[in-house]
Amino acid sequence: MGLLLVFLTTTGFVQPNIEDGAHILNKETKTLITEKNNRYFQTKEQPQISVITVKRLYRLTPKALNHSKRSVFIVVGQKGKKRNVQIFSTKDLHGAFTADARANIIRAEVDKLRSRNNAKFNEGLRFVFRACATKVDQQYQYALDKYDLSTSEQNKISHPHRIALPIALALAFLIIAIVYVLKRFGRNNNTFRN
Repeated sequence: MGLLLVFLTTTGFVQPNIEDGAHILNKETKTLITEKNNRYFQTKEQPQISVITVKRLYRLTPKALNHSKRSVFIVVGQKGKKRNVQIFSTKDLHGAFTADARANIIRAEVDKLRSRNNAKFNEGLRFVFRACATKVDQQYQYALDKYDLSTSEQNKISHPHRIALPIALALAFLIIAIVYVLKRFGRNNNTFRN
């Protein structure tokens, strides 16, 4: 009887980490969510990262947001072929999940998150989940594990416009080259006229 009471106390009142109302999540994504959250259950703080899918595109704020602590919610809204992915965090995690941080996480995999191919979408969603897990692990100073982002993946989030710099430099070089060529040919034309 005591063991049953302990079991119910430790598992019966825990909110589920997966609510797949829109039936989007594949097995690999569900496994990742479950395994990472099981690791969190072994920590003192016991943070949670929940993934919720719903059959609507708007009003995605989870009901449990104001009643939870140390929680991140990744909410996927789907209506027809359109999807909307948003990240919510409880007040105690707002420092790690600023508006810019949430936007950069989603922007890093926006092509996959817009994909109509469910496998590609789930790949993008796993990246979002791992990015959130990395932020949580950094917030609580947990050792990074195989579920967290690599350094190059973290750079993809930290510097989402990194590709713009090489393009800007190439354009600047091209403009300088065109100006140089025009000046040179302009001087040559003036020389022939004199």
